[in-house]
Amino acid sequence: MADDEGDGEGEDLSGLADLDKFADAVEAAESTGLPLDDQGNSKNGYGTLVRLGRSRGWVTIVEINDNLPEHALKTEEALEDLTEKLQRLGIQVFDTPPSADDLVMSETVSDDDEISDEDAAEELSPEESVGLSKDPLRAYLRGVGTHKLLNRAQEIEVAKLIELYRGKLLASVIQHPMAVELLLEMAQSLESGDTPIDQVIDGFNDKPGEVDEEADDEGVTTDIGAAAMTEEQLEELKDRALALFAECREHLEALREAFGDPSREDECREHRAAIAELLQPVRFATKTVVALTDHITGNMEVVNDTLKRIRQVMVDRCKMPLGEFLEAMRTRYADPKWLDELIAGGTVYGRRIADHKNLLLEQQTRLDRAEKDSLLSISEQRDFAKQMKLAQTNLSAAKAKMIEANLRLVISIAKAYVNRGLAMTDLIQEGNLGLMKAVDKFEYRRGYKFSTYATWWVRQSVTRAVADYGNTIRIPVHMTESYNKIRRATQKVLQERGKKPTEAELAELTGVPLPKVRLLTQAMRGTESLDAPIGDDEDATRIDFVRGAAADDPQKQFMHEAMKRAIKSCLQRLSVREAEVLRLRYGIDTNQDHTLEEVGRALGLTRERVRQIESQAMRKLRGPEFDGLRDVMPSD
Repeated sequence: MADDEGDGEGEDLSGLADLDKFADAVEAAESTGLPLDDQGNSKNGYGTLVRLGRSRGWVTIVEINDNLPEHALKTEEALEDLTEKLQRLGIQVFDTPPSADDLVMSETVSDDDEISDEDAAEELSPEESVGLSKDPLRAYLRGVGTHKLLNRAQEIEVAKLIELYRGKLLASVIQHPMAVELLLEMAQSLESGDTPIDQVIDGFNDKPGEVDEEADDEGVTTDIGAAAMTEEQLEELKDRALALFAECREHLEALREAFGDPSREDECREHRAAIAELLQPVRFATKTVVALTDHITGNMEVVNDTLKRIRQVMVDRCKMPLGEFLEAMRTRYADPKWLDELIAGGTVYGRRIADHKNLLLEQQTRLDRAEKDSLLSISEQRDFAKQMKLAQTNLSAAKAKMIEANLRLVISIAKAYVNRGLAMTDLIQEGNLGLMKAVDKFEYRRGYKFSTYATWWVRQSVTRAVADYGNTIRIPVHMTESYNKIRRATQKVLQERGKKPTEAELAELTGVPLPKVRLLTQAMRGTESLDAPIGDDEDATRIDFVRGAAADDPQKQFMHEAMKRAIKSCLQRLSVREAEVLRLRYGIDTNQDHTLEEVGRALGLTRERVRQIESQAMRKLRGPEFDGLRDVMPSD
């Protein structure tokens, strides 16, 4: 969240910040068993690695171990994490000093101008994870406190970087024919009405690359985001986009016709430039940009995998010199005659290549197909991929800087929605999603601060999450909004009159129909567990008070029904006379039990005979074949 009072306010807190840093350093020293000086040496070591790596583009594992203390690399995961961070900074990591050929084959791109060495060293340092609480929320909150706030000038600077790198990313994407083909597929979906226009593009910039503040102040239609456009404006935007895509289709067809002819390479470049010029004013939706970049990246992964397989076969297996391989691969990667020349050369590796010729021809076919599908040579595809990767890395870093500086804003908003059915961690996570959307859509030229703009997005994301996931039974969002109106009216009347309004009064105050007021009042009642303990001693539960007077304990009732079924099953396995004697004697399926004489009169037997039949039946029931009866009998 940006500092609302400008640059001056932040200076008054510098002393507190230093105290916090010192306290963290002491805690880190206590947790690691290292003195404070070693903590400082660790930071210096990261700075040394950054300077060394940026000066030549790489560092070795030995240099990492020499510059960092043992506690920084005590696990393999820590080393892997450090390696990934170095690669994001454009610094490659090798086991031994690399050769020039190794560097040529690498795709890591270094950008020495955008991130200072000091900031890069801070990114590498894992000190924020040392001595943190095991509670993830507490650890997160402490991590948030390490990020600096941005004032208005700094916000504009970061927003300009985001705009710059987004433009560079789009410039590399719209020149790629595969991205254009995907756009034309989206255009067909637009024309058929299957996809709304605002999911593909967000508008047009009539003067790309220029800051047209006057047009911005006047509210020119082309500078309005699609979300703020009327139906007529969206229809106009759709017509303009379809006309533009139609022109792109003509150039793409001409490019496809000219591709593959060496004499028409200039013509191919002209068509690609014409397409890029047509698409340059378009403000694509974020989803569209992601889809285009993913499409290009997926194709490039296939190409890189194929090149890697060719290198493994020719260099690793066949022992072809790496320098000769790299030189030939620049121009002859898909030329079958190249393999024939190598085989006919009579070299040792040439004879080995002959054994793998079919496999290599298959990989060359894949490369040739990749060129025809993308309408670009392999070298051009790799160049586009490097430009796109560099722009994506810088764009992500700029967005992260804006997001991290405003994490406090998310926490402050999320705290207002605790006890609404979601944990604080979930509220923060949903708020962060809204914050990321705000970063994507923020327009610094409007004149307001980012925190003012982002508050709406964060709150909307949090409230939507509470409505969707906060209740055991999901309540639709439109009902939640209506209920909030009723709740505010209830609080207002309660403050003014000292008593709650009736449902009829609420309907009159809010303009909501009375039946809907009643429905909302009932639907918004919270859910309570019947097994929740109550009272100071917690010796009773809610179910003890809601159970009817004649109702039994559900568990006892279940056991009683199970016992009745078991007894009935056992009686069916006895003789008819034995079963009838037991039913009458113990009142099974009757209103009362009977004496031996009463049973004898009913069955026409003597008292002694009834006793004998009863004893015989009871002995059978105690036998092993009736063990199931013991499971349902009361233990007492």
